Amino acid sequence: MKKDLAVIFGLFLLIAVLLIFGKGFSTISYLEFQRSPQVEKDTIAVTAKTLPIEAKVVTSPGDRKKGLSGQNSLPLGQGMLFVFENKGLYGFWMKDMKFAIDIIWLDENKKIVDIAQMASPEPGKKDKELTIYKPSADALYVLEINAGLSSLHNLQIGDKVGFELE
Repeated sequence: MKKDLAVIFGLFLLIAVLLIFGKGFSTISYLEFQRSPQVEKDTIAVTAKTLPIEAKVVTSPGDRKKGLSGQNSLPLGQGMLFVFENKGLYGFWMKDMKFAIDIIWLDENKKIVDIAQMASPEPGKKDKELTIYKPSADALYVLEINAGLSSLHNLQIGDKVGFELE
């Protein structure tokens, strides 16, 4: 009898703790988050073939240098669009990156000029030892997305990418 009361009391206590402290972990809040992902104010819709991306736009040299470095992951359907003042052969490295990405270079007409698929982090390497991914042609924009998405959506050099900058 005492054992049964102890189990019932323990369950009651567990339920009370979950109700008080478990708001962020409930299935309902998870599903609500999945249905309506929060989009940052400095993002734009980018479309490449069948791939829709909500991309954070970075224009300043400091933001471009930092990029996605230090982030633990990139939510599916999101990316980062780098906008440069002039077209050029802009190289990208994976310094302080924690996940692989696809890097897509676009010209001034928003056509893909090169793609680096599955660019992977290189932990433990010194800055001078890191791989620098460079395009084969001048680019004005660079789009970073989750690794494998460019292959999954069959993105190729010459494909047009749609987006409007404000």
